Amino acid sequence: MSSLTDEEKRDFLLEAQERKVDFERLQREIGTRVLTPAEYVEFLDFVQPFMKEDVSERGPITGDKFLL
Repeated sequence: MSSLTDEEKRDFLLEAQERKVDFERLQREIGTRVLTPAEYVEFLDFVQPFMKEDVSERGPITGDKFLL
């Protein structure tokens, strides 16, 4: 496994801090409400267009810790 660069580490930490604030806000707004399976699928369908990664460029997951 390759190591992250210092810049990548900073980026991950920044994103994690931003995500933490977002999740805390969501928790305040909706409390402990659990989504139904249908609501969860609806949520995933809604956010999918915002995903930036082109998964067609990603190779298969390999290694001794994954089942192929």
